[in-house]
Amino acid sequence: MRGDRYGRRRRGLLAVAGLALLVTLVLAPAAWAMTAARVTIDQETGGVPTRFTYQATTDTDASTTRIDFLFPEGFETGEVLVDVTLLEGLTRVSAEYTYEIDEETGAVIVSFDPAIPPERNIFMQVRNVVTPIAGGTYELPIEYTVETGTGTTEVRTVEGLTFKYETPPRAEVLSRWLDNQGWVDAWNGVDILGLFLKPQQFVRAVPLLFRGWLMSLALVLIAFPISIVGGLVTAFMKMSKLAPIRWLAALYINVIRGTPLFLQIFVVFIGLRTAGIRIPDFISAVAVLSFNSSAYLAEIFRAGIQSISKGQFEAASSLGMKYSQAMQHVIIPQTVRRVLPTMTSEFILLFKDTALLAAVGIFELMLISQNFVARTGNLTAYVVAALYYLIITIPLINLVGRLETRLAQSEHGVTVVTRKGGRRGTPKVEPAKVDAFKEGQDAAVGEGPQVDFDNAPAKHESR
Repeated sequence: MRGDRYGRRRRGLLAVAGLALLVTLVLAPAAWAMTAARVTIDQETGGVPTRFTYQATTDTDASTTRIDFLFPEGFETGEVLVDVTLLEGLTRVSAEYTYEIDEETGAVIVSFDPAIPPERNIFMQVRNVVTPIAGGTYELPIEYTVETGTGTTEVRTVEGLTFKYETPPRAEVLSRWLDNQGWVDAWNGVDILGLFLKPQQFVRAVPLLFRGWLMSLALVLIAFPISIVGGLVTAFMKMSKLAPIRWLAALYINVIRGTPLFLQIFVVFIGLRTAGIRIPDFISAVAVLSFNSSAYLAEIFRAGIQSISKGQFEAASSLGMKYSQAMQHVIIPQTVRRVLPTMTSEFILLFKDTALLAAVGIFELMLISQNFVARTGNLTAYVVAALYYLIITIPLINLVGRLETRLAQSEHGVTVVTRKGGRRGTPKVEPAKVDAFKEGQDAAVGEGPQVDFDNAPAKHESR
Protein backbone atom coordinates (compact mmCIF):
# COMPACT_ATOMS: atom_id res chain seq x y z
CA MET A 1 0.00 0.00 0.00
CA ARG A 2 2.90 2.27 0.83
CA GLY A 3 4.40 1.49 -2.61
CA ASP A 4 1.14 2.33 -4.32
CA ARG A 5 1.07 5.69 -2.61
CA TYR A 6 4.66 6.36 -3.65
CA GLY A 7 3.79 5.55 -7.29
CA ARG A 8 0.91 7.97 -7.38
CA ARG A 9 3.10 10.76 -5.97
CA ARG A 10 5.75 10.05 -8.59
CA ARG A 11 3.23 10.15 -11.42
CA GLY A 12 1.88 13.48 -10.09
CA LEU A 13 5.35 15.03 -10.03
CA LEU A 14 6.00 13.87 -13.56
CA ALA A 15 2.70 15.41 -14.73
CA VAL A 16 3.54 18.76 -13.12
CA ALA A 17 7.00 18.73 -14.68
CA GLY A 18 5.56 17.96 -18.08
CA LEU A 19 3.04 20.76 -17.80
CA ALA A 20 5.76 23.21 -16.78
CA LEU A 21 7.86 22.16 -19.78
CA LEU A 22 4.90 22.63 -22.12
CA VAL A 23 4.20 26.11 -20.78
CA THR A 24 7.86 26.99 -21.20
CA LEU A 25 7.89 25.84 -24.80
CA VAL A 26 4.75 27.82 -25.60
CA LEU A 27 5.73 31.03 -23.91
CA ALA A 28 9.43 31.04 -24.72
CA PRO A 29 9.11 32.46 -28.28
CA ALA A 30 7.01 35.31 -26.97
CA ALA A 31 9.73 36.14 -24.46
CA TRP A 32 12.37 36.04 -27.20
CA ALA A 33 10.47 38.36 -29.58
CA MET A 34 11.04 42.11 -29.46
CA THR A 35 8.48 43.81 -27.26
CA ALA A 36 6.14 46.70 -28.22
CA ALA A 37 6.94 46.10 -31.89
CA ARG A 38 4.80 47.90 -34.46
CA VAL A 39 5.06 49.23 -38.02
CA THR A 40 3.39 52.26 -39.62
CA ILE A 41 3.40 53.87 -43.08
CA ASP A 42 3.04 57.47 -44.21
CA GLN A 43 0.84 56.96 -47.30
CA GLU A 44 -2.89 56.26 -47.53
CA THR A 45 -2.81 54.79 -51.05
CA GLY A 46 -0.55 52.42 -52.91
CA GLY A 47 1.69 52.82 -55.92
CA VAL A 48 3.89 55.58 -54.48
CA PRO A 49 7.20 55.69 -52.55
CA THR A 50 6.30 55.02 -48.94
CA ARG A 51 8.11 55.42 -45.63
CA PHE A 52 7.89 52.45 -43.25
CA THR A 53 8.54 53.21 -39.60
CA TYR A 54 9.41 50.32 -37.29
CA GLN A 55 9.76 50.71 -33.55
CA ALA A 56 10.35 48.14 -30.82
CA THR A 57 12.32 47.35 -27.69
CA THR A 58 15.18 44.88 -28.06
CA ASP A 59 15.20 41.62 -26.13
CA THR A 60 16.25 41.52 -22.50
CA ASP A 61 18.51 38.47 -22.86
CA ALA A 62 20.54 39.23 -25.98
CA SER A 63 22.16 41.89 -28.15
CA THR A 64 20.79 42.48 -31.64
CA THR A 65 23.25 42.28 -34.53
CA ARG A 66 20.97 42.26 -37.55
CA ILE A 67 17.38 43.00 -38.57
CA ASP A 68 15.83 41.79 -41.86
CA PHE A 69 12.65 43.36 -43.28
CA LEU A 70 11.00 40.69 -45.45
CA PHE A 71 8.71 42.77 -47.65
CA PRO A 72 5.92 40.86 -49.45
CA GLU A 73 6.11 40.11 -53.16
CA GLY A 74 5.36 43.15 -55.33
CA PHE A 75 7.03 45.71 -53.07
CA GLU A 76 9.91 47.49 -54.78
CA THR A 77 12.89 48.12 -52.49
CA GLY A 78 15.62 48.86 -55.03
CA GLU A 79 16.11 52.49 -53.98
CA VAL A 80 15.36 52.44 -50.27
CA LEU A 81 17.09 54.53 -47.63
CA VAL A 82 17.39 53.46 -43.99
CA ASP A 83 17.65 55.58 -40.83
CA VAL A 84 18.14 54.14 -37.34
CA THR A 85 17.69 55.89 -34.00
CA LEU A 86 18.32 54.31 -30.57
CA LEU A 87 17.01 55.49 -27.21
CA GLU A 88 18.29 54.50 -23.79
CA GLY A 89 15.54 55.83 -21.58
CA LEU A 90 15.20 59.40 -22.88
CA THR A 91 18.78 59.61 -24.09
CA ARG A 92 19.52 59.28 -27.78
CA VAL A 93 22.32 56.83 -28.49
CA SER A 94 24.21 56.67 -31.76
CA ALA A 95 24.10 53.46 -33.76
CA GLU A 96 26.65 52.17 -36.24
CA TYR A 97 24.92 50.27 -39.02
CA THR A 98 25.00 49.32 -42.68
CA TYR A 99 22.21 48.09 -44.93
CA GLU A 100 21.86 46.17 -48.17
CA ILE A 101 19.11 44.88 -50.45
CA ASP A 102 18.73 41.21 -51.28
CA GLU A 103 18.32 41.30 -55.06
CA GLU A 104 16.43 38.00 -55.17
CA THR A 105 13.87 38.52 -52.39
CA GLY A 106 13.89 42.32 -52.04
CA ALA A 107 14.55 42.00 -48.29
CA VAL A 108 16.15 44.99 -46.57
CA ILE A 109 18.99 43.78 -44.34
CA VAL A 110 20.32 46.13 -41.64
CA SER A 111 23.49 45.07 -39.77
CA PHE A 112 24.75 46.62 -36.52
CA ASP A 113 28.40 46.79 -35.43
CA PRO A 114 28.64 46.99 -32.48
CA ALA A 115 25.45 45.10 -31.62
CA ILE A 116 22.47 46.88 -30.04
CA PRO A 117 22.46 46.17 -26.30
CA PRO A 118 19.40 44.62 -24.61
CA GLU A 119 16.35 46.69 -23.67
CA ARG A 120 17.02 49.55 -26.04
CA ASN A 121 14.23 51.38 -27.84
CA ILE A 122 14.88 51.26 -31.55
CA PHE A 123 13.27 53.43 -34.25
CA MET A 124 13.94 52.55 -37.87
CA GLN A 125 12.73 54.24 -41.04
CA VAL A 126 12.83 52.47 -44.40
CA ARG A 127 12.02 55.08 -47.03
CA ASN A 128 11.23 54.93 -50.75
CA VAL A 129 9.55 51.53 -50.68
CA VAL A 130 7.20 51.50 -53.70
CA THR A 131 4.05 49.63 -52.69
CA PRO A 132 1.72 47.82 -55.11
CA ILE A 133 -1.25 49.83 -56.38
CA ALA A 134 -3.79 47.33 -55.08
CA GLY A 135 -4.77 48.28 -51.56
CA GLY A 136 -5.41 45.95 -48.63
CA THR A 137 -3.91 44.71 -45.40
CA TYR A 138 -0.37 43.33 -45.66
CA GLU A 139 1.89 41.57 -43.17
CA LEU A 140 5.55 42.55 -42.76
CA PRO A 141 7.57 39.62 -41.33
CA ILE A 142 10.79 40.60 -39.55
CA GLU A 143 13.71 38.36 -38.69
CA TYR A 144 16.54 39.48 -36.43
CA THR A 145 19.78 37.92 -35.28
CA VAL A 146 20.94 38.12 -31.64
CA GLU A 147 23.94 37.10 -29.55
CA THR A 148 23.04 35.69 -26.16
CA GLY A 149 25.06 36.02 -22.97
CA THR A 150 26.51 32.57 -23.54
CA GLY A 151 27.93 33.62 -26.91
CA THR A 152 25.48 31.69 -29.08
CA THR A 153 23.82 33.21 -32.14
CA GLU A 154 20.09 32.86 -32.68
CA VAL A 155 17.65 33.96 -35.35
CA ARG A 156 14.33 35.16 -33.96
CA THR A 157 11.21 36.51 -35.63
CA VAL A 158 8.61 39.22 -35.11
CA GLU A 159 5.27 38.12 -36.50
CA GLY A 160 1.82 39.66 -36.73
CA LEU A 161 2.98 43.14 -37.84
CA THR A 162 0.44 44.45 -40.35
CA PHE A 163 -0.22 47.66 -42.24
CA LYS A 164 -2.90 48.71 -44.72
CA TYR A 165 -3.62 51.29 -47.38
CA GLU A 166 -6.30 51.99 -49.98
CA THR A 167 -6.25 51.49 -53.73
CA PRO A 168 -5.82 54.93 -55.33
CA PRO A 169 -8.55 56.28 -57.64
CA ARG A 170 -8.04 55.83 -61.36
CA ALA A 171 -7.46 59.55 -61.77
CA GLU A 172 -4.62 59.37 -59.25
CA VAL A 173 -3.07 56.43 -61.05
CA LEU A 174 -3.28 58.26 -64.38
CA SER A 175 -1.78 61.38 -62.82
CA ARG A 176 1.18 59.39 -61.51
CA TRP A 177 1.66 57.87 -64.97
CA LEU A 178 1.71 61.34 -66.48
CA ASP A 179 4.43 62.35 -64.02
CA ASN A 180 6.81 60.04 -65.86
CA GLN A 181 6.01 61.20 -69.40
CA GLY A 182 8.50 63.37 -71.24
CA TRP A 183 5.92 65.30 -73.26
CA VAL A 184 4.18 66.26 -70.01
CA ASP A 185 7.42 67.77 -68.71
CA ALA A 186 7.78 69.72 -71.95
CA TRP A 187 4.16 70.91 -71.74
CA ASN A 188 4.54 72.04 -68.13
CA GLY A 189 7.77 73.77 -69.06
CA VAL A 190 5.67 76.48 -70.73
CA ASP A 191 4.67 78.66 -67.77
CA ILE A 192 1.15 79.55 -68.85
CA LEU A 193 0.32 75.96 -69.84
CA GLY A 194 1.72 74.51 -66.64
CA LEU A 195 -0.21 77.05 -64.57
CA PHE A 196 -3.63 76.84 -66.20
CA LEU A 197 -3.68 73.40 -67.86
CA LYS A 198 -1.34 71.01 -66.09
CA PRO A 199 -2.21 67.47 -67.26
CA GLN A 200 -1.62 65.82 -63.87
CA GLN A 201 -3.93 68.30 -62.12
CA PHE A 202 -6.48 68.11 -64.93
CA VAL A 203 -7.07 64.36 -64.57
CA ARG A 204 -7.36 64.75 -60.80
CA ALA A 205 -9.73 67.71 -60.96
CA VAL A 206 -12.22 66.21 -63.43
CA PRO A 207 -13.69 63.53 -61.10
CA LEU A 208 -13.35 65.71 -58.01
CA LEU A 209 -15.23 68.66 -59.51
CA PHE A 210 -17.89 66.37 -60.96
CA ARG A 211 -19.53 66.18 -57.52
CA GLY A 212 -19.69 69.96 -57.35
CA TRP A 213 -21.17 70.09 -60.85
CA LEU A 214 -23.92 67.72 -59.76
CA MET A 215 -24.62 69.92 -56.75
CA SER A 216 -24.90 73.02 -58.96
CA LEU A 217 -27.25 71.17 -61.31
CA ALA A 218 -29.38 69.95 -58.41
CA LEU A 219 -29.71 73.48 -57.06
CA VAL A 220 -30.83 75.01 -60.35
CA LEU A 221 -33.07 72.09 -61.38
CA ILE A 222 -34.99 72.41 -58.12
CA ALA A 223 -34.96 76.21 -57.87
CA PHE A 224 -35.99 77.02 -61.45
CA PRO A 225 -39.39 75.21 -61.49
CA ILE A 226 -40.21 76.95 -58.22
CA SER A 227 -39.20 80.24 -59.83
CA ILE A 228 -41.53 79.62 -62.77
CA VAL A 229 -44.51 79.22 -60.45
CA GLY A 230 -43.50 82.22 -58.38
CA GLY A 231 -42.85 84.36 -61.44
CA LEU A 232 -46.19 83.51 -63.02
CA VAL A 233 -48.08 84.35 -59.81
CA THR A 234 -46.17 87.62 -59.45
CA ALA A 235 -46.87 88.50 -63.09
CA PHE A 236 -50.63 88.15 -62.54
CA MET A 237 -50.31 90.20 -59.37
CA LYS A 238 -48.52 92.91 -61.35
CA MET A 239 -51.40 92.99 -63.86
CA SER A 240 -54.11 92.87 -61.20
CA LYS A 241 -56.91 95.48 -61.19
CA LEU A 242 -56.43 95.87 -57.42
CA ALA A 243 -53.88 98.59 -56.74
CA PRO A 244 -52.52 97.16 -53.43
CA ILE A 245 -51.73 93.84 -55.11
CA ARG A 246 -49.99 95.63 -57.99
CA TRP A 247 -47.99 97.73 -55.52
CA LEU A 248 -46.92 94.65 -53.55
CA ALA A 249 -45.78 92.85 -56.70
CA ALA A 250 -43.98 95.96 -57.96
CA LEU A 251 -42.20 96.39 -54.61
CA TYR A 252 -41.02 92.78 -54.63
CA ILE A 253 -39.83 92.95 -58.25
CA ASN A 254 -38.04 96.28 -57.83
CA VAL A 255 -36.30 95.31 -54.58
CA ILE A 256 -35.07 91.95 -55.90
CA ARG A 257 -33.97 93.28 -59.28
CA GLY A 258 -32.43 96.35 -57.67
CA THR A 259 -30.16 94.49 -55.24
CA PRO A 260 -27.34 92.03 -55.97
CA LEU A 261 -27.97 88.32 -55.61
CA PHE A 262 -24.79 88.17 -53.55
CA LEU A 263 -26.39 90.48 -50.97
CA GLN A 264 -29.57 88.39 -50.92
CA ILE A 265 -27.51 85.26 -50.26
CA PHE A 266 -25.88 86.88 -47.23
CA VAL A 267 -29.23 88.07 -45.92
CA VAL A 268 -30.61 84.52 -46.02
CA PHE A 269 -27.53 82.65 -44.80
CA ILE A 270 -26.22 85.13 -42.22
CA GLY A 271 -29.08 87.49 -41.43
CA LEU A 272 -31.64 84.77 -40.69
CA ARG A 273 -29.21 82.81 -38.55
CA THR A 274 -28.30 85.91 -36.62
CA ALA A 275 -32.01 86.31 -35.93
CA GLY A 276 -32.13 82.73 -34.61
CA ILE A 277 -33.76 81.17 -37.69
CA ARG A 278 -31.77 78.14 -38.78
CA ILE A 279 -32.59 76.46 -42.10
CA PRO A 280 -30.58 73.65 -43.77
CA ASP A 281 -28.01 75.03 -46.19
CA PHE A 282 -29.39 73.28 -49.27
CA ILE A 283 -32.93 74.50 -48.62
CA SER A 284 -31.63 78.03 -48.00
CA ALA A 285 -29.71 77.95 -51.27
CA VAL A 286 -32.74 76.79 -53.24
CA ALA A 287 -34.92 79.41 -51.55
CA VAL A 288 -32.66 82.36 -52.33
CA LEU A 289 -32.18 81.29 -55.96
CA SER A 290 -35.92 80.82 -56.44
CA PHE A 291 -36.75 84.10 -54.75
CA ASN A 292 -34.33 85.97 -56.98
CA SER A 293 -35.25 84.33 -60.27
CA SER A 294 -38.99 84.71 -59.68
CA ALA A 295 -38.69 88.50 -59.92
CA TYR A 296 -37.05 88.32 -63.33
CA LEU A 297 -39.43 85.66 -64.62
CA ALA A 298 -42.38 87.77 -63.45
CA GLU A 299 -41.39 90.57 -65.81
CA ILE A 300 -40.75 88.08 -68.60
CA PHE A 301 -44.20 86.53 -68.18
CA ARG A 302 -45.90 89.93 -67.86
CA ALA A 303 -44.31 91.20 -71.06
CA GLY A 304 -45.14 87.94 -72.83
CA ILE A 305 -48.81 88.03 -71.79
CA GLN A 306 -49.22 91.66 -72.77
CA SER A 307 -47.66 90.94 -76.16
CA ILE A 308 -50.60 88.64 -77.04
CA SER A 309 -53.21 90.42 -79.14
CA LYS A 310 -56.36 91.47 -77.32
CA GLY A 311 -58.27 90.00 -80.27
CA GLN A 312 -57.25 86.56 -79.06
CA PHE A 313 -58.95 87.19 -75.73
CA GLU A 314 -62.03 88.64 -77.43
CA ALA A 315 -62.26 85.60 -79.70
CA ALA A 316 -62.08 83.30 -76.67
CA SER A 317 -64.80 85.35 -74.93
CA SER A 318 -67.04 85.10 -77.98
CA LEU A 319 -66.78 81.33 -77.68
CA GLY A 320 -68.15 81.53 -74.15
CA MET A 321 -64.86 81.13 -72.30
CA LYS A 322 -64.40 82.80 -68.95
CA TYR A 323 -61.31 84.92 -68.21
CA SER A 324 -59.55 82.04 -66.42
CA GLN A 325 -60.40 79.61 -69.24
CA ALA A 326 -59.14 82.02 -71.88
CA MET A 327 -55.90 82.45 -69.98
CA GLN A 328 -55.47 78.72 -69.49
CA HIS A 329 -56.33 77.54 -73.00
CA VAL A 330 -55.50 80.49 -75.27
CA ILE A 331 -53.26 83.15 -73.76
CA ILE A 332 -50.83 81.18 -71.55
CA PRO A 333 -49.92 78.57 -74.22
CA GLN A 334 -49.03 81.32 -76.68
CA THR A 335 -47.16 83.22 -73.95
CA VAL A 336 -45.07 80.20 -73.02
CA ARG A 337 -44.13 79.73 -76.67
CA ARG A 338 -43.01 83.34 -76.92
CA VAL A 339 -41.11 83.53 -73.64
CA LEU A 340 -39.42 80.11 -73.89
CA PRO A 341 -36.17 81.54 -75.35
CA THR A 342 -36.05 84.16 -72.61
CA MET A 343 -36.80 81.58 -69.92
CA THR A 344 -33.93 79.48 -71.22
CA SER A 345 -31.62 82.48 -70.95
CA GLU A 346 -32.79 82.98 -67.37
CA PHE A 347 -32.03 79.33 -66.63
CA ILE A 348 -28.47 79.85 -67.93
CA LEU A 349 -28.05 82.92 -65.71
CA LEU A 350 -29.37 81.08 -62.68
CA PHE A 351 -27.06 78.13 -63.28
CA LYS A 352 -24.04 80.43 -63.41
CA ASP A 353 -25.24 82.30 -60.31
CA THR A 354 -24.90 79.12 -58.24
CA ALA A 355 -21.18 79.96 -58.09
CA LEU A 356 -22.01 82.80 -55.67
CA LEU A 357 -23.06 80.22 -53.09
CA ALA A 358 -19.41 79.30 -52.64
CA ALA A 359 -19.11 82.38 -50.41
CA VAL A 360 -21.38 80.78 -47.79
CA GLY A 361 -19.91 77.29 -47.86
CA ILE A 362 -22.16 75.43 -50.29
CA PHE A 363 -19.97 72.74 -51.85
CA GLU A 364 -20.95 73.40 -55.43
CA LEU A 365 -18.67 73.53 -58.44
CA MET A 366 -16.91 76.80 -57.64
CA LEU A 367 -16.12 76.11 -53.99
CA ILE A 368 -14.64 72.69 -54.73
CA SER A 369 -12.47 74.18 -57.47
CA GLN A 370 -11.30 76.92 -55.07
CA ASN A 371 -10.31 74.33 -52.48
CA PHE A 372 -8.46 72.32 -55.12
CA VAL A 373 -6.53 75.38 -56.25
CA ALA A 374 -5.68 76.34 -52.67
CA ARG A 375 -4.38 72.84 -51.99
CA THR A 376 -2.31 72.42 -55.17
CA GLY A 377 -1.28 75.99 -55.97
CA ASN A 378 -2.28 75.37 -59.59
CA LEU A 379 -5.14 77.01 -61.51
CA THR A 380 -6.07 74.04 -63.68
CA ALA A 381 -9.17 73.37 -61.57
CA TYR A 382 -10.66 76.71 -62.68
CA VAL A 383 -10.32 75.61 -66.33
CA VAL A 384 -12.05 72.33 -65.51
CA ALA A 385 -14.82 74.25 -63.72
CA ALA A 386 -15.27 76.45 -66.78
CA LEU A 387 -15.63 73.36 -68.98
CA TYR A 388 -18.30 71.97 -66.67
CA TYR A 389 -20.24 75.24 -66.89
CA LEU A 390 -19.90 75.26 -70.69
CA ILE A 391 -21.29 71.71 -70.93
CA ILE A 392 -24.63 73.20 -69.86
CA THR A 393 -24.50 76.75 -71.17
CA ILE A 394 -23.29 76.26 -74.77
CA PRO A 395 -26.04 73.79 -75.81
CA LEU A 396 -28.66 75.99 -74.13
CA ILE A 397 -27.34 79.13 -75.84
CA ASN A 398 -27.64 77.37 -79.20
CA LEU A 399 -31.13 76.25 -78.25
CA VAL A 400 -32.11 79.84 -77.45
CA GLY A 401 -30.92 80.97 -80.86
CA ARG A 402 -32.95 78.32 -82.64
CA LEU A 403 -36.07 79.07 -80.60
CA GLU A 404 -35.80 82.78 -81.34
CA THR A 405 -35.34 82.06 -85.07
CA ARG A 406 -38.39 79.82 -85.20
CA LEU A 407 -40.45 82.33 -83.26
CA ALA A 408 -39.47 85.09 -85.67
CA GLN A 409 -40.27 82.86 -88.64
CA SER A 410 -43.72 81.96 -87.37
CA GLU A 411 -44.78 85.45 -86.26
CA HIS A 412 -43.09 87.91 -88.60
CA GLY A 413 -42.66 86.03 -91.88
CA VAL A 414 -38.87 86.10 -91.80
CA THR A 415 -37.20 84.39 -94.75
CA VAL A 416 -36.29 80.80 -93.91
CA VAL A 417 -33.32 78.85 -95.25
CA THR A 418 -34.87 75.50 -96.06
CA ARG A 419 -32.24 73.51 -97.94
CA LYS A 420 -29.18 73.75 -100.05
CA GLY A 421 -29.48 73.69 -103.82
CA GLY A 422 -27.69 74.69 -106.98
CA ARG A 423 -24.49 73.41 -108.39
CA ARG A 424 -22.26 75.18 -105.83
CA GLY A 425 -24.38 74.45 -102.81
CA THR A 426 -25.90 77.93 -102.60
CA PRO A 427 -28.89 77.95 -100.25
CA LYS A 428 -32.37 78.15 -101.61
CA VAL A 429 -34.76 80.28 -99.60
CA GLU A 430 -38.48 80.24 -99.25
CA PRO A 431 -40.53 82.94 -97.56
CA ALA A 432 -42.36 81.86 -94.45
CA LYS A 433 -46.12 82.00 -94.51
CA VAL A 434 -47.68 85.00 -92.80
CA ASP A 435 -50.90 84.80 -90.82
CA ALA A 436 -53.08 87.56 -92.25
CA PHE A 437 -55.22 87.58 -89.14
CA LYS A 438 -52.19 88.45 -86.97
CA GLU A 439 -51.24 91.37 -89.21
CA GLY A 440 -54.46 93.12 -88.35
CA GLN A 441 -54.19 92.69 -84.61
CA ASP A 442 -53.30 95.88 -82.84
CA ALA A 443 -54.34 95.50 -79.21
CA ALA A 444 -52.91 93.47 -76.32
CA VAL A 445 -54.31 91.52 -73.44
CA GLY A 446 -54.17 93.54 -70.26
CA GLU A 447 -53.73 97.24 -69.75
CA GLY A 448 -51.73 99.47 -72.08
CA PRO A 449 -50.87 99.25 -75.76
CA GLN A 450 -49.73 96.10 -77.50
CA VAL A 451 -46.06 95.25 -76.93
CA ASP A 452 -43.86 93.60 -79.53
CA PHE A 453 -42.16 90.97 -77.39
CA ASP A 454 -39.02 90.97 -79.55
CA ASN A 455 -38.34 94.48 -78.28
CA ALA A 456 -39.77 94.08 -74.79
CA PRO A 457 -37.43 95.29 -72.04
CA ALA A 458 -37.92 92.04 -70.13
CA LYS A 459 -36.70 89.85 -72.95
CA HIS A 460 -32.99 90.04 -72.20
CA GLU A 461 -32.72 90.78 -68.52
CA SER A 462 -29.16 91.35 -67.33
CA ARG A 463 -27.89 91.01 -63.82
